[in-house]
Amino acid sequence: MAREEKQQKVQELREQMERKRNLLEATRTAFFNRTPLNDKVPDDEAVRRAARDFISANYALQRALFGRVRVKLSVARLLR
Repeated sequence: MAREEKQQKVQELREQMERKRNLLEATRTAFFNRTPLNDKVPDDEAVRRAARDFISANYALQRALFGRVRVKLSVARLLR
């Protein structure tokens, strides 16, 4: 039973990370093209905030899978 619960939790974390990745890409694209996203054009702080949200979701998934963070991410590398 515990294994199934862990698998379910990992699946939820994967889905959350995918949502954050999609939001990051949408925010980044809107920022570079200067197009509105949710009725306003995102600024650089909105892009950084989306990147930090993605990183935190990724770290939560890594902790659930491996017990610790194995791959460190940075905002600068994500925004290249």
